[in-house]
Amino acid sequence: MVVYTGASSSVRYGYEAATSFGTTASALTNTFGTNAKVTSLSLTNNRINLHKLGQVEPSKFAYGTQSGSCSVGFVFDDGDCHKIFESIYGADASPNSSPYVYPATLAQGATSPTVKSLTTQIELQTGANAKMTRVLNGCVVNSLGIQTSIGETVNGSVDMTFGKETTTVAASGTITQQKNSSLDQPAKPYTFAHGELLVSNGTALVAVAEIQEVDITFAQNTELLYGLNSNSAIGAYRKVLDITGRFKTAWKDSALIQYVINQVVTGQETLDTSGVGMQLTFTNGSNSIKVELDDASFADHGVSGLEPVEPVFEEINWQVKHARVTVVAPDQ
Repeated sequence: MVVYTGASSSVRYGYEAATSFGTTASALTNTFGTNAKVTSLSLTNNRINLHKLGQVEPSKFAYGTQSGSCSVGFVFDDGDCHKIFESIYGADASPNSSPYVYPATLAQGATSPTVKSLTTQIELQTGANAKMTRVLNGCVVNSLGIQTSIGETVNGSVDMTFGKETTTVAASGTITQQKNSSLDQPAKPYTFAHGELLVSNGTALVAVAEIQEVDITFAQNTELLYGLNSNSAIGAYRKVLDITGRFKTAWKDSALIQYVINQVVTGQETLDTSGVGMQLTFTNGSNSIKVELDDASFADHGVSGLEPVEPVFEEINWQVKHARVTVVAPDQ
């Protein structure tokens, strides 16, 4: 019996043309990041069971819309993994030259309501010169996450739905390697050890020390669009972009809890409406990922460790109105 492992597989993607949703991208060359892994993959035809009077068994099966889901985990690096932000904000103004900025400005209304779809290719080596390829068309990113904690790498997660898969291709050849060949050196991963979280104190951004955990989620709330004469999706739309997250840090003053209280007592709406409310930065030598978060609202404040011999931490869950991601990386 033959059992294949992840060592025999690969995953890559490319962006579809704006007017050709569900049509395979012209180049499937983008990598999600270091240590990429497909954590889940499913396809359904949404079968409809039909019954008739006089019996309890199904009489007929009909098939409705085709849809699928795919989740990918990876580690952010200084290669081309920043291109996944295009699925949220569209292409950078200078797509082949660093720095890469998504979107161009940090302001409300800067994010296009149009969803940018992608094609995901998954390959499995099934022999010395044989491979199986699945091409997932019309993929839309439901959520893009950034997570890290003490002693960890900066981990990424992408949850997608896709509206079209026509066939699984078995052919001769070898799978596409995960290495991004356009870079002179292998991409280097980002880690928690070279990160910084800044929070506005009303006049300036100040560092939050002793950060234990931090995460950000960009949720697009996307839906596939279907029409007559096709079981496959013909488009997709975004309902609303929610940017949420949390951080956990040592509890040493009342600033954060007082902000949460002020939201109710004084009607304070957001953190620093005149500038950046929070900023998360990871560096890797001369390369970096900077996430600016504007008009921040702290949803709640939690405390843990109020017991003997335990450290005391505070945890904040937040949401912002808009964000901007700036990436300094080798030119692609």
